[in-house]
Amino acid sequence: MNEKVIGRYTIKLLEDNCISAAACVAVSPAVFTLEHRNMVEFAYGTDTEENILLAAQSCPTGAIEIYENGVKIWPL
Repeated sequence: MNEKVIGRYTIKLLEDNCISAAACVAVSPAVFTLEHRNMVEFAYGTDTEENILLAAQSCPTGAIEIYENGVKIWPL
């Protein structure tokens, strides 16, 4: 599982849940990208916390989890 902290959010990528829909990439290409197997991974940029949450919410399989202060806020 990949993990990255941006602002007050800890973002966890669950590669096993990824179906390569790329909705997260469409919403926040600075933070999310698809790797050579078309699975989600972190890009090298940053974005607003609001946009990161929107990107996670756009994922049809919940492959992106968002935590704030250790509490999971997405998906609920």
